[in-house]
Amino acid sequence: MSATFTAAGFRRGFLEGLALFPGMVAFGVVFGVLAGQVGISILGAASMSVFVYAGTAQLLALHSWHAPDLLVAVVVAVVAMNSRYVLFGAAMQPWMRGLSPWIAYPSMFLMVDANWATAMQERDAGRRDVAVFAGLGLGCMVGWVAGTIAGTGFGQLLGDTRRLGLDFFLPAFFLSLACGFWRGRADVLPFVIGGVVAIIFDRFVGGSWHVLAGGMAGSLSAAFMPRGASRGGDGTGGSQP
Repeated sequence: MSATFTAAGFRRGFLEGLALFPGMVAFGVVFGVLAGQVGISILGAASMSVFVYAGTAQLLALHSWHAPDLLVAVVVAVVAMNSRYVLFGAAMQPWMRGLSPWIAYPSMFLMVDANWATAMQERDAGRRDVAVFAGLGLGCMVGWVAGTIAGTGFGQLLGDTRRLGLDFFLPAFFLSLACGFWRGRADVLPFVIGGVVAIIFDRFVGGSWHVLAGGMAGSLSAAFMPRGASRGGDGTGGSQP
């Protein structure tokens, strides 16, 4: 059976996407405020949210906005973090088989984790209406762009947000992202090594080299750590699945 694309499916997906609207708006506001801090206009920030439509990638881009020395590191990080979408797309290909490329590829542009998971649920249930996937993705995008516009405008009204302590958003985001990589006590050493190297480079080298140096130091220490240590180090299976 070939995939279909119906108005009813699109409406159902869009309404499901609106359920995620508050979270997408909140995340978009954070990005918008930070975008305003680096001098991006409301139109520029909204355009980035429409054409890039990838929260983590956009926040990483802000981190290197005035630091061209970080460009290569940021590109590598973005590609690594978003490489999962290659696998997501491969998993969806059989489900979308038979759909016109003029519909399939624009629909894939709207892919986020939430609508990919929904698409897999639709597949497992034997349904092949790709419009559900596209509608949910568009619903999420509406929230993301609305939050971006609101955050950028709000940040401009506040002026220098650093005086209010709002410049903590970006470090807090990356700290929460790092916590997501935590698997157990074996990760303590790479985290500590990366942090110490970053502090040293920030203190004695300057610029934005501390980000690249800390990331490389932590990654290399984890890569060359003895295999037993990477599994917990004490034989108890400290790392989690």
